[in-house]
Amino acid sequence: MGLKPTLTPEQQAVAAERRAAREAKRLALAAGVEQPVEEVEDPRARVLKREWIPARAAPGAAGTGKKQGVKIITWNILAQTLIRRDLFPGSDSLRWGDRRAMLESELGHYGRMADILCMQECDRLPDLINSMPYDACVQAKGRGKQHGLVIAYKSERFGFRGTRVIHLDEEEISPLPEGEVDEVDEDDGRDAKKWQRGEDERRRRRGGTRQTKNVGLMVGLEDKERAGKGEGVIVITAHLFWHPKYLYERVRQFIILLRALQAFRKEHGLESWPAIMAGDFNSSPCEAPYQLLVDPSKSLQPDVRERLEESRVVHNSVDRIAPASYAPIEKPTSTSTSANGTGANTPTALAAPVDAMTEKDDEGEAEVDPTTKTRPLQTRDGILPVDALQKIMQELVGEGLKSAYDVAQWAGKADDTFASRDGWPEGTKADKGGDEPGYTCFTGLFKLTLGGSHGLSLGVPILMRIDYLFIIPPKTGDADVEVKQVLRPAKKTELGEGLPMKGIGASDHLAVGCEVTW
Repeated sequence: MGLKPTLTPEQQAVAAERRAAREAKRLALAAGVEQPVEEVEDPRARVLKREWIPARAAPGAAGTGKKQGVKIITWNILAQTLIRRDLFPGSDSLRWGDRRAMLESELGHYGRMADILCMQECDRLPDLINSMPYDACVQAKGRGKQHGLVIAYKSERFGFRGTRVIHLDEEEISPLPEGEVDEVDEDDGRDAKKWQRGEDERRRRRGGTRQTKNVGLMVGLEDKERAGKGEGVIVITAHLFWHPKYLYERVRQFIILLRALQAFRKEHGLESWPAIMAGDFNSSPCEAPYQLLVDPSKSLQPDVRERLEESRVVHNSVDRIAPASYAPIEKPTSTSTSANGTGANTPTALAAPVDAMTEKDDEGEAEVDPTTKTRPLQTRDGILPVDALQKIMQELVGEGLKSAYDVAQWAGKADDTFASRDGWPEGTKADKGGDEPGYTCFTGLFKLTLGGSHGLSLGVPILMRIDYLFIIPPKTGDADVEVKQVLRPAKKTELGEGLPMKGIGASDHLAVGCEVTW
């Protein structure tokens, strides 16, 4: 005869609770009383849930009577198609069956907090959309990719004014002057030499260092709470190229996005609307892409400039980029979960999810050192010098953009900022960026070496700061955009040994968010 197992006091208490609940249900049924159904949290759905925290008001900001406001959150949710166990050692949440419940829980939480949600690396939107209280969204993918960008919003709050996808590889950093026509653009191809000259010229104008397949997505949303006044906000999201060495390419991608915003505003008559650029920009505050965006008038630190100079090399993948005029036209997919499609243009069916086991790596994450296939610059590459990049940034953003967290003076920042965790490598400290959260990405395989060769190496788990919300003021008018709240940054002690991790989060990234008023 087997021995009866001995229960601990805690187990005995749980058993007693269950017996009491069953007895109460039996008595209620006998008496004809309908018992309320108690919602029980699925243990698989437990995640770290963070709330809004106030930003310290700027001098003179009190009582300014702001008329509009919006809450926006951005999150790289980690595409299932990109997960490989060797990239996330120690993670206990890599299978879709483990991650889905956590993603639904966290997306539902953020959906209740924010008016607008931006996602990167989204490859299973049909599985997740019902967990979020948004009834409209636009989405876009890079050519050949199985994951992409999503901007979700609530149509009861916002009306759709327009959207645009920007294929970053194909756009030109040195475009023709306005009104000037490409002489060979309409060539019929019979003159081979003329055709080749045209191709070389387009390549020079693109000025890219490699093929990335990265895209940007923007949408204009009219605020229905300001009905009849034609007021709203433009939201831009993007996922910039991932490898730390490609600093030039990320600066180029920022420039392309900002120029696309200028064109979008002009096309739709939205010059008086502010914009928020939110996403995974794969750039640290101590690097040139960030510094040129927030403080373009100031000279880069010598070490920062040197690393940007070193990144001006060309990868052989640039030969695979089709000119924008020849590439197939792709429009952003717009979807509404409401019956009448309110808030979306031309609603279309979502693509079926892709089996993660059959999806091949389309990002190049497995390519630990993609600089091995690079070569020195040629004239036809059109790679701009650092001074030219800085001048363009000055023209586009003036004194620089505000990063929501860096300007917010958020509560509790003394212990958890980029500066307080010694984020500045020697020779890189700048005036702006130190008050960013210390980290938004935590992976257990790679460590980001910010000094020396500035590359990727195998090592201990490390926390990285690469996700941001940048505030772009209106082109016209005097609206001053202010940060009212930010999503509380996670503390290192809350993140365990690396993400994804059950009970904490289903992605290696942490969501960031802000509430702004103007």
